[in-house]
Amino acid sequence: MAEVRRIELTWRIVREACWPGLVVLVAHTVLGDLFGHEPYVDPAMHLSGGAAAAFFFTRLPRLLPGYFGRPTRLVVNLLGFGLTSTVAVVWELGEYLSDLCLGTHIQRDVGNTLRDLLNGMAGAGAFLIADHLRRIRDGDS
Repeated sequence: MAEVRRIELTWRIVREACWPGLVVLVAHTVLGDLFGHEPYVDPAMHLSGGAAAAFFFTRLPRLLPGYFGRPTRLVVNLLGFGLTSTVAVVWELGEYLSDLCLGTHIQRDVGNTLRDLLNGMAGAGAFLIADHLRRIRDGDS
């Protein structure tokens, strides 16, 4: 019974929180192949990825209340921004290690890496602001 509950919860998380990130990953692959990653697709996808990650991390406390307790909206937003920023750093570290160990050429230079980090963080910030404005409009706190 517990295994069924875990599977149901996993699918609920995918349906309600993961889907934007999956859309961004597929779009990045398809658009990158069609138009090339630079100069437009990669920055737009890092921005979108930051928004998708913030969406995911701000939905988790509601979907997994036993793990997070009852955090305030501010704490949820800080969690969303902080974890999205952490994911962006780890992602860029992964790209660096891939270039170093596997001989790929994902990262062009330090400026490209910092732009990707900034775009991910900006996407998270934009999502959090838009979500806050939506909550005000809907009278939701």
